[in-house]
Amino acid sequence: MFIALIIFWVAQVFSALRCVYVARVLGGALDLSTSLRAHLVGLWFNQVMPTSLGGDVIKIAILKKSLGWNMAIRSAILDRLSGFVFLLLATAIALPLFTNLFPSHRELVIALGVIAVGGGLTIVLGAWAAHRISKLPTLKPAFLKLIQLFCDVWAFRKGTPLWEQAWTSAIVHFNGIVTYALLGVALGINVDFITFLLVVPVIFLIALIPVSYAGWGLREAGAVWLFGMVGIANESALAMSVCFGLLLVLAGLPGLLLFLHQSLTQPTGKQNAS
Repeated sequence: MFIALIIFWVAQVFSALRCVYVARVLGGALDLSTSLRAHLVGLWFNQVMPTSLGGDVIKIAILKKSLGWNMAIRSAILDRLSGFVFLLLATAIALPLFTNLFPSHRELVIALGVIAVGGGLTIVLGAWAAHRISKLPTLKPAFLKLIQLFCDVWAFRKGTPLWEQAWTSAIVHFNGIVTYALLGVALGINVDFITFLLVVPVIFLIALIPVSYAGWGLREAGAVWLFGMVGIANESALAMSVCFGLLLVLAGLPGLLLFLHQSLTQPTGKQNAS
């Protein structure tokens, strides 16, 4: 459990670094310490607010001090989108392996293919179209703001920006899987790592659906359903998912401490300044 927690915290460092890279491409200056604080505080609030995205609002508020509201919002969304796109890409690449893992559930593999390939193409085509539209001389500034996010995505299509998002997202993605797998090992669940490598990202994808409280319920249902297809008892799959959820809460505790520290010290700072 302790090793899994350390590995998950390491993933937060690289996630924070990814956000630093995003802000730099957008023309902002964000230091790693501020980004890491924003990620840890956001991680905590993701566990105590509705949906698994609620903490992003708090993260944006912290990033705002360094980037301003506009760039903070764009950076936070693009940081989240970068991880999501990598998740889609990894799923698309692994489709042949899913066919072998779920030979009796071809409809599931087809659905994963539609989501991964279709979702990825939608984002790419949307970014390309927004880039072309932004070059029109008659484009109104108000409409440009509406497509700004897709224009931002286009800036990461190649070169150093693309590479920076790829390798940091790969580490975050892989560390999340390893964390989950270590919990499985600790619970005595006998599953090869390839199964974890394929199943866990799909569980994460299910948990992203913003209709639950911090992913609880959806994550557990997905784990029971998917691991059940490979012969894991429902009780064991549920235990793994619950342990992972508890680990997320534990991993977010430093963010809570940072938030409380800032809340307690900020009024004093304002008073001294006055």
